[in-house]
Amino acid sequence: MDVLFVDSGNPWNPKPETISKVMATLKGVHGVLKAGGTFISVTFGQPHFRRPIFNAPDFSWSVEWTTFGETFHYFVYVLKKGQRSSHDDIPPVKRFEARLLIYFMKS
Repeated sequence: MDVLFVDSGNPWNPKPETISKVMATLKGVHGVLKAGGTFISVTFGQPHFRRPIFNAPDFSWSVEWTTFGETFHYFVYVLKKGQRSSHDDIPPVKRFEARLLIYFMKS
């Protein structure tokens, strides 16, 4: 996902072509996930920038997130198809160890 935001301009108001590319990518991901399927995105993109996109009405997935890292934080988004999250306040998933994340990324 981060590569799609490289030339996005202002992160608070990304260029329309950036949003178009991001939405096309997410629609593709959403289309191939079966009910109950999970998409994990590891990114530098902070929740106040990513959650509005992940929570677009086009998608029927829940959005959970957590962080790891000390100096630079990575944000881990877990999107599960089949159940929508609240638009008001999306609680972060329980913090998990980075080694568990690495296990999932290698699997």
